Amino acid sequence: MILSLILPKLGPQLDRCTVHRLIAKAGDELRAGTPLLEIRVEVGAGQAQDCPPLLFFRIIATERAVLRSLSIAPAQALAVGEELGVATSTAAESDAGRPARALRSTSVAIQIDPLSRR
Repeated sequence: MILSLILPKLGPQLDRCTVHRLIAKAGDELRAGTPLLEIRVEVGAGQAQDCPPLLFFRIIATERAVLRSLSIAPAQALAVGEELGVATSTAAESDAGRPARALRSTSVAIQIDPLSRR
């Protein structure tokens, strides 16, 4: 079965974000708990501030699949519901065609060291 990787809703007013870091890559076998990517959300983006507060989230797969492609890059802006990539239920399946449903995933808030260069 073809599965689309979709950016989940992060909160009631968090509808835009930026890709911070890609963790998974095409060809990776996903299991429940496999981290896929990290995103950054500017909480105060709607207001003028010298240093808007940032939140970081990690998107995590919650089912088995094989990641076939990611159509995103670090620093790319994203909207909730946007397709991030494609996966299949097994490695033997083709990824050609329309996805049957979204890959089951979740998001968790994480803390990033502001001095790290990753």
